[in-house]
Amino acid sequence: MSVELTLRETKIRHLQLKEMVCVAPETSLGDTISTMQRRRNGCALVAVDSNLLGIFTERDLIRKVVGRSQPGLERPIRDLMTPEPAVLSPDDSLLDAVRLMNEGGYRHIPLVDSANRVCDCLSVINIVDYLLECYPQEVLALPPRPDQNFSEPDGA
Repeated sequence: MSVELTLRETKIRHLQLKEMVCVAPETSLGDTISTMQRRRNGCALVAVDSNLLGIFTERDLIRKVVGRSQPGLERPIRDLMTPEPAVLSPDDSLLDAVRLMNEGGYRHIPLVDSANRVCDCLSVINIVDYLLECYPQEVLALPPRPDQNFSEPDGA
């Protein structure tokens, strides 16, 4: 099966996603960062009663916090989150996710049900890990640069 067909036919719900980080809008920046670090997660979803309000990512931290003179770690995360992020459903395909991530430059996509309740969060790492599982030989045999050609097999 081709990679494109795999992406088209595989639903997001079939991936094993790590437990998401979800915080309330009044959670402090410091507490949000601590939770993200402790859980080794690149983003935190901001929600009230499972209703998604926004997302706070490592990219938000760099763009909105680092190097700024504003008061920092006690600020509520609602002031720094990206409101109303693009979302997908667990029933969308991996191809839908790849397209959305590519078009928007996203590394994390919140997953919500039809009532906008948070279900999970998909990371680009989840997709790469899945493709590595499905196509280990093809992925591991790729040269470091796409234009690189070897004249002889490497190794003993």
